[in-house]
Amino acid sequence: MLRRLLNGHPAIFCPPEIKFYKDLLGQFPSDPLAHGRLGSSIRALGLPTEIWLDEFGGALCRCYEIAARIAGKRRWADKNPENALNVGHWDRLLGGRMAFILVVRNPLDVIASMAEIGMNKVIPLDLAGRAAHVRDYTASGLSFLDAHPARSLMVRYERLVTDSRAALNELMSFLGEEYDEAMIGNLHADLHGGGLEDPKISSHSGISTGSISRWRRDLSPEQVLAVRPLLASVFQPLAYEI
Repeated sequence: MLRRLLNGHPAIFCPPEIKFYKDLLGQFPSDPLAHGRLGSSIRALGLPTEIWLDEFGGALCRCYEIAARIAGKRRWADKNPENALNVGHWDRLLGGRMAFILVVRNPLDVIASMAEIGMNKVIPLDLAGRAAHVRDYTASGLSFLDAHPARSLMVRYERLVTDSRAALNELMSFLGEEYDEAMIGNLHADLHGGGLEDPKISSHSGISTGSISRWRRDLSPEQVLAVRPLLASVFQPLAYEI
């Protein structure tokens, strides 16, 4: 949703997810072909990871710039869940010029959503693995936010869907841009293209609050009890009920 909202702004190009770092760094939970991926075989060069990763990353950034220019935009954004893990790579690549947006959500709702969406090759299959996945991604993003508060912003999913315009005005102010009503108006326009992350939002006609507290109907009391100890250290300080 936020990817489409940003891409709807007249100044910002934010395409569907491009699995750059996840692919090159082998961050899939189960990949029988991992040994044959570029990120594995390129290590035969004997170069430090940061060198070849930034060489490819520079090419990706130039491609983003070209694509943004073709789209008539002057800025670009990359949306990927694993950016929370790889934010340090991005920050090095962009020379400290990056604006980092961390979207947080009740982790129980995220786990319920993971069960619905599938993507069994991308996310862990077991409940504990999914809870650890959500915890570790969020903790990594929060760590960067704490270290770089002037260049980082935490956006709560719940506020984004219940008070959208206020949340987006704050977000755009952080980015040094003006809120544009096209961000919401174009949420379901064809201009966004179709990506890995789009099937669920395509089923809604607008910004929906229907997924808030979905865990109450989708997770059993036993499941909630099992994941609570894995999540508490990260999400209780954020005042989420778990």
